[in-house]
Amino acid sequence: MAGPRPHSGSFLTGLVWGVSLGFAALLLPMLWLGTDYSFSDASSLTPVLEQGWRLLQTNLRGSVYLFAVVLLAFLVLLQRLRGLLAQPQPELDRVVGHEQLLDLCANLFFGVGVIWTAVGMREALMHGLGDPAGAASAGAFAILQRLVEGGILLALSTTIVGGVGGYLMRVVKSLSLGQQLAALYMQESQRPAEANLAALQRIEGLLQHPGSAADSEPS
Repeated sequence: MAGPRPHSGSFLTGLVWGVSLGFAALLLPMLWLGTDYSFSDASSLTPVLEQGWRLLQTNLRGSVYLFAVVLLAFLVLLQRLRGLLAQPQPELDRVVGHEQLLDLCANLFFGVGVIWTAVGMREALMHGLGDPAGAASAGAFAILQRLVEGGILLALSTTIVGGVGGYLMRVVKSLSLGQQLAALYMQESQRPAEANLAALQRIEGLLQHPGSAADSEPS
């Protein structure tokens, strides 16, 4: 029996792939150029990429590297799983393995956001309250500004990116491959029942026609 085939031409598949690639395009410029890149030499970049770079540099800092790596791994695994499901007889163990890796990527994306939230909060507290004497003499607004500059913005941004990105990964996997995965698992779960039914039908046939079995034996 032929395995399920993905509907690669559907509008929904194109939509989820567009969202994924757009999110990747947002994160990859910093990964490609590095944190010390100067926009004075970036005359070939469009203003949109320039603005996106500055937003990433301000809000995510070093966490963008891990976000980009996990996102790239997710997209590669998603494409490989799509190819496995397109085969006439998909290998169940490989399909399950790739699906588990996709879920792991989503969890890692969450994890990066959580870890960098803690890192940002620690940096904010160290920067804002690391000098007790200076903090006591400074006003409340000055302390708040130091906290924001120290890492509060990083903590909040990575929390948002990690949460939204992790949920989007799950949504993309479910919308693009969920139907094919469910059909494959249903088909595999029915194989033992089909084998038992075939065996029972053979036994029933032998009971109804016992002479045919004896005739088929060599004399």
